[in-house]
Amino acid sequence: MFTQQDLELAFSKYKVSNLVGISEKAFYEKLTGEIGRVDHEIEGYKTSELEQQRDLSLKFHWGHNHDFGSFKLEGRMGDRHLNLLSTFCDLFDVPSGYFENKNILDVGCWTGGTTLLLSALGANVTAVEEVQKYANMAEFLAQSFGLQDSVKVHKKSLYNLTEPHLKNAFDAVYFPGVVYHLSDPVLGLRRLYNTLKLGGELFVESAGINVKEPYCKFQGNYVTTEKGGREELSRGGWNWFMPSPSALERMIKEAGFDDIQSVWDDKTKRVFAFARKVQHKPICKAGFSVPDID
Repeated sequence: MFTQQDLELAFSKYKVSNLVGISEKAFYEKLTGEIGRVDHEIEGYKTSELEQQRDLSLKFHWGHNHDFGSFKLEGRMGDRHLNLLSTFCDLFDVPSGYFENKNILDVGCWTGGTTLLLSALGANVTAVEEVQKYANMAEFLAQSFGLQDSVKVHKKSLYNLTEPHLKNAFDAVYFPGVVYHLSDPVLGLRRLYNTLKLGGELFVESAGINVKEPYCKFQGNYVTTEKGGREELSRGGWNWFMPSPSALERMIKEAGFDDIQSVWDDKTKRVFAFARKVQHKPICKAGFSVPDID
C-alpha cells in the first residue's frame, strides 16, 4: 500500500532540474505569469453571463502545492493531491504498484498536480478539465517534464467524454472533488462508466453530509465561500448536490456500477467511494437528461 512518504517521494521528481526543452527562467515566467489572470473569453463566457460563473473559472488560481526546487507555489488545494490518494489507499486497500502501466482517467485535473502524481506512479494519464486556463497549464507542465507520451489533456467537460476512442478505454477513473459540482451527477457518473473497460474501477471523493439516509444537501451557485469579495474573484462554492455516503452509493449504482463501497471519512469530513464496472448494464432512461445515452 502507498504511504504518504511514497507519494511525496514520487511527486518530488518534478523539479526544475528535470525540465525538458525549456529553461528554468522561461518555465518560472510562464507559471507565475498565469497566476491571477482573469480571462472569461477563453472559457467561452459572454460578458452578460459573468455574474453567474465561478470565480475560480474566471480567474487563474494555482491548484496544488508544488516545490519546484528553486521556487515553490502554494495552491488553493494545498497537498490534497497527496493526501487524497493516501486516503483512498487506506480506505480501500489500494496496493503499491496499482497504477503502473494502467490507463487512468483523471477528472477535474485543475493545474495538473494529481495528473503529474499519477504519472509518477507509472500510469498513462488522460486528464480532463473544463476550465481552459487550467487545462492549458496541466498540458504545459506535462510537456515541460517530457511526459507527452504518457499524459494527454482534454480541455472539455466530462459530460462530453463521448468520442469512440474513449469508450471502454480506461482501467480506472480518478474522480475526487468534482461530483458535487455537477448539476447532473448521475449523467456525469454514467459518462465515466462508459469510458471504463470491464473490470475498470472508479475512485470518487466528494464534499457531503454525514447522515445514514440517502440525502443530498442542495446549495446551488448562489451559495459561495467568502475568501475575499467579488472583486478578488477568489470565492469557493458553486456546489450543487452534496451527498451522504448512501446517496452517493445510489447514484453510482444508478450509473451501472457494482461492488460499491461508500463511506464517510472522519479525518477529512468528506465522502469517499469505490466501485467497479463488472458488466455493461443499460441505464433507466425514463426522465433521464440524455435519453439516447448508451
